[in-house]
Amino acid sequence: MEISTLTVYHCLVFVWYFFVVYAIAHVRTEERPSEVFLYGGQWKYLTVLNLFVSISFWILYTYNRELVYPKSLDGVIPLWLNHAMHTAVLPIAVLEILVTPHRYPAKKKGLILLGCVFLLYISWVLWIYYVTGEWVYPLFALFNPAGLVAFFAGSLGVIVTFYNFGEFLNRMIWGDAIVILDYRQKGK
Repeated sequence: MEISTLTVYHCLVFVWYFFVVYAIAHVRTEERPSEVFLYGGQWKYLTVLNLFVSISFWILYTYNRELVYPKSLDGVIPLWLNHAMHTAVLPIAVLEILVTPHRYPAKKKGLILLGCVFLLYISWVLWIYYVTGEWVYPLFALFNPAGLVAFFAGSLGVIVTFYNFGEFLNRMIWGDAIVILDYRQKGK
């Protein structure tokens, strides 16, 4: 894809992200159920922080929607916004893999950075629970401390798997294009 087309694509995705975050922030306060958007506001939800939670959200939603997206939110968050947050991000991410070669850091460095971000988010979730006595996601209330640790460890395993799969797809699709891209950048 040409640089100008790629730039337009990335600008459109950037604008889409900000539009979705803006829409989430402007869900009318008086319509929000009291158990939602307490301490930490919208910034406690991984969806708002990342917008790449499509697979985990829909698996949990299909299993028991009350664990991640209680029915009480249906009257607060429009259906289009739910899909903008939890569905549209998957094709956008797949398209990103297909149109842009990515240069991953060394495996160890990449996984350490990923682990740090994971621990930071888990710390934020635990802090919110400590302050409010309520879990960000009702799912967490089902676990005892050992189960919660196991769930977080399993989640980290899934995240690492997705990271490795993304790196694999990048190499399968782009092959040596990454090396050529690096060479051209160093020559400038």
